[in-house]
Amino acid sequence: MSQLWSERLRRHQLNQFKYLRLIFNDNFVLAFIVLIGALGFWYSNLLGTIHQQLLLGKPIVIFLLFLAVQVGGIATLLEEPDSTFLLVKEKEFYKYFRSAKNYSSFLPVVTVAAVNFLLSAFASRAAGMHILDIVVIAVGLIIFKLGSLNVNLMALYGRAKFGNFSMKLASNILLILSLIVATYLFSWTMIIVAVLYYLFLNAQVKTLETSGQLQWKFAIETENQRMFRVKRFYNLFTDVPGVNSKIKRRKWLDGLYKPIKQVPGNTYLYLFARGFVRNNEYIGLFLRLTIIQAIMLALIDNFYISLIVEMLFIYLVGFQLKPYFKEVMQNLMQRLYPISGKTKIADFTKLSTIILSIQWLVSAIAILYKFGFSLNSLIIIAAGVAVLVFVNYFYMPKQLKKYLD
Repeated sequence: MSQLWSERLRRHQLNQFKYLRLIFNDNFVLAFIVLIGALGFWYSNLLGTIHQQLLLGKPIVIFLLFLAVQVGGIATLLEEPDSTFLLVKEKEFYKYFRSAKNYSSFLPVVTVAAVNFLLSAFASRAAGMHILDIVVIAVGLIIFKLGSLNVNLMALYGRAKFGNFSMKLASNILLILSLIVATYLFSWTMIIVAVLYYLFLNAQVKTLETSGQLQWKFAIETENQRMFRVKRFYNLFTDVPGVNSKIKRRKWLDGLYKPIKQVPGNTYLYLFARGFVRNNEYIGLFLRLTIIQAIMLALIDNFYISLIVEMLFIYLVGFQLKPYFKEVMQNLMQRLYPISGKTKIADFTKLSTIILSIQWLVSAIAILYKFGFSLNSLIIIAAGVAVLVFVNYFYMPKQLKKYLD
């Protein structure tokens, strides 16, 4: 079983590295660095405005720490044929899952530690917590998270319930209560509860070693869902085989197409517009980036950071729209339309201009809210227009032409 896990892990990591190389290109790394810098600058300014303990300081700390513990689960790397060809090895799979649990511990532990580290300054200023208390709670949360991975393991064997009561729900309730007591009264409560919780679940898990009652269907479906979420994230940046975006009718948005005249010259403009609104991936990406940009611009009061955020996010949305054009062009049925490639590119550019203009308008409102009617706001808004023009009339047509060749 250990050898089987090692082989699958090596194959899984090679597959992940293949996509990570495509994602972490120069554009993404630059955008990521600027985004982290902007968030860091905003966080620093926020801390500078806090001079006394806030009423909501501790509840915010509890909420964010609770969310951090929810990150991560067991990556089993199970495959569909396993339920048939490895059924005879069912009793030996505990060793396989133990290796999977050890491998899966890295991401949640790092996440919990990082969130606690970043939150420590806010917890100290806004919640009035001592550094020692923050460290103690962080250690307790890491132990608690390692214990909660056993709940995921028990679920694979159908043992994650107390009667009709879900063990996962019980764990979350215990976590919230422990955080409340540790934050308001005695920080060592988190470690005490976490250690007891960890030891209890470890004892429960040992009974699975010889049970041989693996829930194959549930275990394989859980792993398939986990991998689909990972691939869907990769699919935002590059094409991933087997990942198709969900399509929704959204009849209530039909009014958006009325300005498009029903004439042959607008065939692809209508097709692109209709597809964009129905496609969860692209309209979701546009809405998420636009909302994040507006929130950042409404909070950041530094001219240079706001200028970079304005230009960067407009470029990012335009850059992420390219795969949508490629996706449509790969549909062989669309070639039946007697429309030239030049017209297709022009129609897609029109749609891109409309989308980026909406984003620019939302960002302009956020800029005016923060800077008012000033020279700084005028420069930032004008820079957004410049990026919009560059993306739609210089960058986009050249890139789209490659998909037609």
